[in-house]
Amino acid sequence: MSADLFTNYESELAELIGTIRQRLDSTLPDLAGDARRDELRTTQGELREAGELAGQMEMELLSLQGPNRSRAAPRVRQLKAEVERLQQEAKMAAQGVGSYESNRRALLGEQPSADDLLGGDAVLDGDQRTRLLSGNERLMRGSQRLQQSHRIAIDTEAVGASILNDLRAQREQIVNTRDSLMQADSHIDHSQRTLRTMTRRLMTNKMITTGLIMIGVALVILILYIKLTR
Repeated sequence: MSADLFTNYESELAELIGTIRQRLDSTLPDLAGDARRDELRTTQGELREAGELAGQMEMELLSLQGPNRSRAAPRVRQLKAEVERLQQEAKMAAQGVGSYESNRRALLGEQPSADDLLGGDAVLDGDQRTRLLSGNERLMRGSQRLQQSHRIAIDTEAVGASILNDLRAQREQIVNTRDSLMQADSHIDHSQRTLRTMTRRLMTNKMITTGLIMIGVALVILILYIKLTR
């Protein structure tokens, strides 16, 4: 089950990395002002989620055994390095927001906006909605991961219960076999005693028969001797 959970984390992290890469390479360069800041906030949230997924993959890696761990370790390092690279790129993009806006306004002769004066900390309703949607999306993803982990735990419990039932049935079978062997051993002992008794009786009968034959032969010899000597 750990391998399945690791694969799910890997797929989800790879998909999330692709989304962040698309935003940094294609979406952000075409945006400015509030829209750019919104995208950066969303990107930062997704990067935090990607970091959490990478950490979960490292934890699941410890539960893998033998060849599975050897094959999975390079993928974990590669994905973690990609997340760190995206974090650096997002940081550079965030640092370039203020300078880009200031330069654009200076070239156009515009007055700095309230966001520029406050260092980009002014929050509009649109920003709040964006953050709420982004947070809700992350919560939904986390909930899906928890549900998936719960399903895997239930499946694992079911498999464990099935194994216990099989072991219990095998134990009963072994006990029955042992009882049958003990009963058969008892019958064998009884048969051996009977055979020994029969053997002793045969030997006794043989000795008696031999004695009678010898007595008969002696009597015949004695009778012949008496007749011949008269």
